[in-house]
Amino acid sequence: MQGQPHRFSLGTGTMVLATIGMLVVLSPFWAAIFWAVVLAILFWPLRQWLVNQWPGRTTFASALILVGIIIFILLPSFLIAGLIADGAAAIVAQVQSGAFKPAEILETLPTRFPRLADWLPRWGFDINEIRSIVGQGFVSAGQFAVANIAVIGQSASAFLFHVFLALYILFALLQSGDRIYRSVFDSFPVSRHNKEKFFAAFSDMAVATIKGMLSVGIVQAILGGLIFWVLNIPSPIFWGALMGLLSVVPPFGAGFIWAPAGIVMMLNGNIQSGLILLAFGAGVISMSDNVVRPIVVGRASSVPGYLVLTTTLGGLAVFGLTGLVLGPVIASLFLSVWQLFDETEKQQATPARIENETPAGSIDSTG
Repeated sequence: MQGQPHRFSLGTGTMVLATIGMLVVLSPFWAAIFWAVVLAILFWPLRQWLVNQWPGRTTFASALILVGIIIFILLPSFLIAGLIADGAAAIVAQVQSGAFKPAEILETLPTRFPRLADWLPRWGFDINEIRSIVGQGFVSAGQFAVANIAVIGQSASAFLFHVFLALYILFALLQSGDRIYRSVFDSFPVSRHNKEKFFAAFSDMAVATIKGMLSVGIVQAILGGLIFWVLNIPSPIFWGALMGLLSVVPPFGAGFIWAPAGIVMMLNGNIQSGLILLAFGAGVISMSDNVVRPIVVGRASSVPGYLVLTTTLGGLAVFGLTGLVLGPVIASLFLSVWQLFDETEKQQATPARIENETPAGSIDSTG
């Protein structure tokens, strides 16, 4: 009997060390693992439906979902990223070669737009100072891009590797999700009731956060397309859809579209329309994220809207794009842990209160 505590402590210590070692080994890929888990939770109902349609063909159903994700999510995302990168590279090349001179364009503004030349001094702006700042800014941006082109290429390669790793893990989770879930669930060192609460808090918040991201994309697509249509900008549906897709890209999102469009309109002489677009984009399109996301995520989970907003921003600052989902998930788990602690304290306090309130004579009425 005396050896049991020793064996228990030795086994527990070995388990803890093995777990820490495993976490250290997987730490470079935690973002890919996290996104694979989130996508597996999100597409699990579809996986179950496909398995019911084709019994015994779990691998086929998992592969079909994976192909759908690649075709309808990854390829459009890569296409948009490529278009943005090509446009940025073209501008940098023109600035480096001297073909594009933003400072000279600004020099012609006072003669092309006399009203603008009259307004700027009233607002406290100096056209010469603006020309100098803009010109130097484009040159500095071009120099930075050229100096860091290798770093940018390495980052893109690392990103693609993490994407393929996440897809591989996702396929494994879709194929063997039942067994993996039961193994993790049974090994979790808390009571069954608490395990169910923790797992539900994680999955519910992950799905709610994805719904929030999709809702923000839809709202910003509608708002962006609407303002482009009002201002008679060609292809408002296309640009609106593009803004919706970019809405999940921090920190500018849809601003990658409406901000350059507004500036180009002003440079082409449509100053009023350009100002309207910039004001609407900054005050309505971008701010809709801070309104829609907390409402949707808060209603789909037990986390208050203000906490959803703060943990989303905090997660974005700490974890990058992954923090958009991970931040609210951590908040949900945090609330679940404290709720569990509160319930445990109340359960422990109830018997003591009953014992203290029970009259001594009522303990044994037959004596």
